[in-house]
Amino acid sequence: MRKLIGILLFVSLFMLPYFFANTKFEGNVIRLGMSGPFSGGLTSVGNQFLLGAEIYLQNLNDHGGVYGRKIEIIAKDDRYEPKIAIENVDELIKKDKIFALFGIIGTPVAEAIFPIAIEKRIPFVGAYSGAEFLRNPPNPIVLNARASDLDEIEKLVQYYADDLKYKRFALFYQNDSYGRTGLSGVKNALAKRNLVLVGEGSYKRNTLSVGNALYEIELCNPEVILMIGSTTPTAEFIKRARKSQKIRQNIQFGLFSFIEPKPLIDFLHGNGKGITFAQVVPSPWTSEVDEVENYRMLMHKYYPKEELGHVSLEGYFAARMIAEVFKSLGKEFTKEEFIKALGTFSKTLDETAISKNRDERCKCLHRVHLSEYVDDDFYSVGQNDEH
Repeated sequence: MRKLIGILLFVSLFMLPYFFANTKFEGNVIRLGMSGPFSGGLTSVGNQFLLGAEIYLQNLNDHGGVYGRKIEIIAKDDRYEPKIAIENVDELIKKDKIFALFGIIGTPVAEAIFPIAIEKRIPFVGAYSGAEFLRNPPNPIVLNARASDLDEIEKLVQYYADDLKYKRFALFYQNDSYGRTGLSGVKNALAKRNLVLVGEGSYKRNTLSVGNALYEIELCNPEVILMIGSTTPTAEFIKRARKSQKIRQNIQFGLFSFIEPKPLIDFLHGNGKGITFAQVVPSPWTSEVDEVENYRMLMHKYYPKEELGHVSLEGYFAARMIAEVFKSLGKEFTKEEFIKALGTFSKTLDETAISKNRDERCKCLHRVHLSEYVDDDFYSVGQNDEH
């Protein structure tokens, strides 16, 4: 009898997330949980992504929300440290009763908390990560807003190797799951072109310890240094590389989207020579896409003193994306119905669907845009698609 009771208790606990997932949502507020770096070296990324998301949601809520419900973000600081993020997510789920995780910043953090989302059946939407584990194999609780890291790698390697005919590539990367996955992706992209990585150097996350990486890369005489990391250590590396007598004067730096273009240029005192930026959103300043113009209008309306930027624009798109999913469900829905809608919605972000659907709900996502900084402005390079 005790054994039977134990089995029943185990089954009940196992099925509990599915029971709640099939209960109609009640309440006037939909709470989204975000764990991000709101202090430390990546403060700007966390704050800017949240800012962009909040201008969209604030405007949405000011106009009645979604079927009368407001959407709010509960944000907790993790300083870009996975262990702290795990504690945050546990609190967001148990205490704050969030409906979904939203805008998780960074691959190492996403990797740490994703198993919790799977176990608790919590939707995982709009992560600021291009990690492959969030894409393949597809998981029904996930909806990504951005292009993948592999898309960015392919775009940059194509630009430098195919268009500009460079052959000697080195890689500067963050020594964690984010950087190591990028290392593998770069090697594969080069191998497709019968090229190899001539050198590599890494640094420890949340530090400026780039000296050893520079030494390793100096030894291989690269033409192009691809850079997978965060803004401040990347800027520090570029500063030192430009002073090095062992690095060629016309060296090219190819930067991935976790690096913020405008703050990096500020760190370098406006010197953008030889730097190409990969981004997953178009220019926040010059793009004529309607949704980017709406982002600029809302930034001016709610935060007129804040500067525009790629990260806040991505936060805006991610917030719009999740709001559109809620709109598609009607007033009454369960969490399982929401999860099912994520799969349907992701199909509208396919490139073919985008080109055919004039009413497509979130433009500019799942593309990689390349730009360079010249004469105090960012200009598109390579084959960029804004439409």
